[in-house]
This record gives sequence, structure tokens and C-alpha cells, in this order.
Amino acid sequence: MNELIIKIGPLFWVLSILAVYALAVVAERILYFHRIQINTGDFLRGISKLVNAGKTDEARHEASILPGPAARVVASVLAHAGLRREELRTVAEDSVQMEVFQIEKNIRGLLVVATVSPLIGVLGTIQGLVGFYSQPGLLEGKAPTLAMSDAVYQALLSSALGLSIAIPAYLFYSYLASRSRQIVHSLERAGTEAVCLVCDARQRREEGESMAGRGV
Repeated sequence: MNELIIKIGPLFWVLSILAVYALAVVAERILYFHRIQINTGDFLRGISKLVNAGKTDEARHEASILPGPAARVVASVLAHAGLRREELRTVAEDSVQMEVFQIEKNIRGLLVVATVSPLIGVLGTIQGLVGFYSQPGLLEGKAPTLAMSDAVYQALLSSALGLSIAIPAYLFYSYLASRSRQIVHSLERAGTEAVCLVCDARQRREEGESMAGRGV
């Protein structure tokens, strides 16, 4: 390790910081996505039974105690069950947008690491080559072949390290970005179904009361 630090120079620490940051983001996001995961279909079916039975408050309580953004979106819709359909849609959309920031948190940082790391590696390579070819012995034609090979090897180490950080960072970025899009899509679906569920149940209840009032 000490030899690697000496050969690459100060840029080794810059690349190391980027690698640690990327690793921390990947670990945190994977744990977060695992923690918020629920079966949206089963959850919505349970909420539907309660709402159709006229137990909206109980349904809201059930949604509020579950972890995850989908449950929070549904709980927000149920908390405003008295609003009109258009207003409820706005509530659902606002709730989804509030969750999107947390879902996508730090993911773009991986793309930055994947983009910057190889550039820093190339910078280290250029610095190494410039440092070697600026030696006085080269101007006199006295540069040994072995010394030149060693200098090129040292210079290329930084590029190799930069790429070894960038490639996994980009792969994890692609995976986490795709996963976040799936979660956001499930939130939008949950919000839409919750709005339809509340409004349809209310409409059936109003129609039943109207028919009862007419003595049908």
C-alpha cells in the first residue's frame, strides 16, 4: 500500500476519498431500499377492505404505522379523504414528490464519482509522464530504458486506479437509479389507487344514503 501511495502521489488520496464515498452511498442506499420494501399489492388490498367497510380512520392508522414511502403516500391521501377527486390527486402527487428526494438521495453522486475518477487517474498519469520527461538527463539523451519503463508503469497506475473506482461506481449507479425509478412508479400507482379507492367508496356511500333517503 505504501508503495502504491508513493508511486501515485497525492492523487491517491483524492481517489481513495471518492472510493470511500461511493462505497458509503451504495451501502446506505441498498440498506434503505431494503428497509422500505413492502408488498404494495397486498398493502393496497388490505387498505381497500377497510375503506370499503367505512373504516377510513382505521385504514389511515394502518398505513401510518407501516414503514416506507408507499404507506406514507396512502396515509396522506386517507388523511384528506374529504376532499374532491382533483384535490386528492394533488395531495397524492405532492406526497410522491416529497418522497422522491429521499429515494434518489446521493445516487447521482455515484455518477459524479464514475465520471471524475478516470479523469483524475489520467491527470496522475500525465503528471507522472511530465515529471519523468522533464528530467535533465533526457535532454542529454541519457535516459535508461529501464527507468523509462518504470516511470510509465508508475504513471499508468493512477489511471488504472481511477478506472477501478469508476467502473463499479457506474454499475451501482445504473442499478440504484433503476431501482429508484421502480419505487417512484410504485408510489405513483399507490397514490392513484388510493385516490380512486377513497372517491369510489365515498360515491357508493352517498348513493346508498340517497337511495335510503328516497325510501328505495
